Amino acid sequence: MDNVRFMRPRRQATGPSGVPRAARPRVLVAVIVAAVVLVLVFGGRLLSLYVDWLWFGEVGFRGVFWTRIWWQALTGIAAFAVFLAIVLANVEVARRLAPSFRVTESGDLLEPHSEAVRRWAGRGGALLSVVVALFAAIAASSRWETFLLYFKQAPFGQADPVFGHDIAFYVFSLPAWRALHAYIFAALVTSLVLAVVMHLVMGGIYLGTRTPKADAAEGFGGPQNPQIPQLSVRLGGPAVAHLSGILAAVFVTVAAGELFRGWELLYSTAGAVYGAGHTDVNLRLPLTYVMMVIALGLAGVLVWNVRRRRQWWPLTVAVWVAALVVVRAVVPAAYQSLVVNPNQLAKEREYLGYNLAATKAAYNLDEITQRSLGAKIPLTAQKLQENQPTTRNIRLWDPQTLVTSYRQLQELRPYYSFLDADVDRYTVNGVYRQTMLSPRELNIDGLPQQAQTWVNQHITYTHGFGVTMSAVNQVTADGSPDFLVQDIPTRSVAGLEIEQPRIYYGERGTEYSLVKTTNEEFDYPGESGDVYRRYDGTGGIPISPLLNRLAFAARFRTIKFFTTSSIVDESRIIIRNNIRTRISDAAPFLVLDHDPYMVIADGRLWWIQDAYTTTSRYPYSTPQSGVNYLRNAVKIVVDAYNGSMKFYAFDTEDPLLKAYQAAYPTLFAPKSELPKALIEHMRYPEGLFNVQAEVYSTYHVDDPDVLYNKGDQWAVAQNVALSGSGRMQAYYVIMRLPGAAKEEFLLMLPFVPNGRSNMIAWLGARSDSVDYGKCLNFVFSKSTTVFGPSQVESAINQDPEISSQRTLWGQQGSRVILGNLLVTPIEDSLLYVQPLYLQSLETELPQLKRVIVFYRAPASADNEDDDARQVVMMRPTLGEALAAAFGEDVSTGAEQDAPGAEGEEGTGATLNARARELVARANAQFEAAQKALRAGEFAEYGRRIEALQRTLRDLQGVK
Repeated sequence: MDNVRFMRPRRQATGPSGVPRAARPRVLVAVIVAAVVLVLVFGGRLLSLYVDWLWFGEVGFRGVFWTRIWWQALTGIAAFAVFLAIVLANVEVARRLAPSFRVTESGDLLEPHSEAVRRWAGRGGALLSVVVALFAAIAASSRWETFLLYFKQAPFGQADPVFGHDIAFYVFSLPAWRALHAYIFAALVTSLVLAVVMHLVMGGIYLGTRTPKADAAEGFGGPQNPQIPQLSVRLGGPAVAHLSGILAAVFVTVAAGELFRGWELLYSTAGAVYGAGHTDVNLRLPLTYVMMVIALGLAGVLVWNVRRRRQWWPLTVAVWVAALVVVRAVVPAAYQSLVVNPNQLAKEREYLGYNLAATKAAYNLDEITQRSLGAKIPLTAQKLQENQPTTRNIRLWDPQTLVTSYRQLQELRPYYSFLDADVDRYTVNGVYRQTMLSPRELNIDGLPQQAQTWVNQHITYTHGFGVTMSAVNQVTADGSPDFLVQDIPTRSVAGLEIEQPRIYYGERGTEYSLVKTTNEEFDYPGESGDVYRRYDGTGGIPISPLLNRLAFAARFRTIKFFTTSSIVDESRIIIRNNIRTRISDAAPFLVLDHDPYMVIADGRLWWIQDAYTTTSRYPYSTPQSGVNYLRNAVKIVVDAYNGSMKFYAFDTEDPLLKAYQAAYPTLFAPKSELPKALIEHMRYPEGLFNVQAEVYSTYHVDDPDVLYNKGDQWAVAQNVALSGSGRMQAYYVIMRLPGAAKEEFLLMLPFVPNGRSNMIAWLGARSDSVDYGKCLNFVFSKSTTVFGPSQVESAINQDPEISSQRTLWGQQGSRVILGNLLVTPIEDSLLYVQPLYLQSLETELPQLKRVIVFYRAPASADNEDDDARQVVMMRPTLGEALAAAFGEDVSTGAEQDAPGAEGEEGTGATLNARARELVARANAQFEAAQKALRAGEFAEYGRRIEALQRTLRDLQGVK
């Protein structure tokens, strides 16, 4: 023993972390490779998330950002865990149930399974399960908001008439349960497929070939050709038991789906109207319970087969398919055809009532107040005088034509553009007036091609400048718009001054802009040269930090953020400056109205965007444009200079908005925080009103029988003139409603009986703050015939004076444009007004040259052909046309200069009426001049005096 030498094991050198020094290079390489792979796979997504994080911080909604991230992550993780648990468990069970021996190639001997095969099958099955679960989790994470709203839901306070569930169950709960059901069903089907694969790999299912001769020898019948091999599939007992168990779980899931299907019958389209009808409630609903019982019965049989292990278990699927065909298709169709259709009204009356009530509630039509109009008292000059606020605000400029004029007169440079003109109202010199406004936005594409450099596109040209505004009825002597706000720098009438006219955020938008750089930005073209300045607002994201530059360089795929010398520490990048994109990225769950509009308030420019909460899950409500519930729940205000956004909760009773408020508590501000200057410009949105009008044309009735028979079906009046064919779009007016004390701003649309041209009613929505959102429907007496827009258009086209004058102008190198024919309600009567424009073939500048007035005293039911009081007049001004039509002077208070007139002596005009109209106009112009003089507006005073002199010269020429 003394000679025996014990060798101490040689200890391997290790570093401070305990890792052998020789292994450290390998570990380092592995870490680097892993990091590179992660960057390549997820780097772009992480940088994109980082940009979103920066942007949500800029707009002050980082809580919204984190809500999305956490709920998406939680939904994905939960889905991954559930899917993986179901799939991996079944794959592992299939592996463990594999037989210990397998059949040799000859088919006569058994040999033991390789342990290596078992191990690798387990690892491969686990890896495949993880991959499949990962893809499933990514798909499931996109439904995160469904589960968020499920936990944040608010009750509607209304129950469906069939099951008695609150509407919130269908809007919030059922979609979440459906998503979970679909996910579990997908996991079970995937498990079934992968289990079959694992059984095949491990020998639980033997897939081979056999000759018919051998099968005949074993009693399976004689072969036709004993030499041709055939496919042979054999399932072992454990495989049969396992697959039967999975299929049983599938049928249990299918049974739960039948329960959901029963509730979803409330969205059926098989009956007379949308929603569950007689066949649905009395036959399809009981049959869904029958199918649920069949599914559970088949599941029970399969569970029994787990022990018995019979080979016929796949026949359960065939039984289910046969039941589907008979129970779900054949029986209901036969019942509907033989029992319901011959007595449809009697059978469906109850469900028609459900549909009528639900549709009215879902579109807020049950809040519309209906009033009757006799329209039997003729309209007179005295009534027009009493309703001067209405006649003063009759719109003579069509938005499309006005924008064309704005572009010719006020774009000033090719890099500015006007997209559209929005109707609003302002108090100008103490008078409540309807106006049209268009922002002068930046149009980078208007720069010359050689100026389309990166610096010009993103650093030099960053913003639009100012707006152009005119009253809807103001016209200069040559027929052009008479501006209230115009030019660069901006010139405005008193009360409409703009202290900050720059537009960095608008409807057009740019890819991105860099501000507060070493370069000055182009501000506006001055008289002595271009004017430059630096942005001093709060918009934009800091671009100077290295990580920010890297993120934005990746986002916009440019290295210029690193190579330019213009970026300094205080530099910022403005992204998402298209206001619709900006709002949608912050709140994608809101549906935006198609037409945001700009407002002048407190010396600044603001965008107002109407937003809707919608769903297609309201039971029994008839869908319109893909939704069957609609509320203008949110008003969004965007600062055109700083880009700050405020989401104001406008409809606090909306359950959908309540759910979103609970989900995003930092996003919405209360309506009470809206500045008064902006409240004055809130208007009932056109998108909501057009949808309501479309639905109301059918659902204005209260009797289910009338709804079924379509006995009182209306239609929106058809477009004429500039708007082309199709339904009219709603338009804003300032008018005094019948019985009201003063004029107000409202949105209106006329109705005609379906298939006829005469007007039967008109719908109005009020916008002024006290009565905002209240809708009124004025219905004409059925004993009175009231001309509709298409009939009036025909009468105007047939008038010989108008027809000959249009022909004459068309031969003089001009294009005659008839504007939109607008219906103006005045007390119980209707006045139609249509502008006529001339546009030279050499220019694109339309000028208002004539105003056409149509009035027809309503005929009695006994004498519908009585047109003694039908008057069509075309004159240079609205006041002249009204005077000619009603035989007396009618002052519109429009402060409107008459274009040069040709052939003023129109049909029905008298000398005295002409003289009185000119005197009234002269008085109005003199008063306006004095008002301008008192206000110190000497340029305006001079213009008014010039207009007065022209009127006096016209008066001298009257014989």
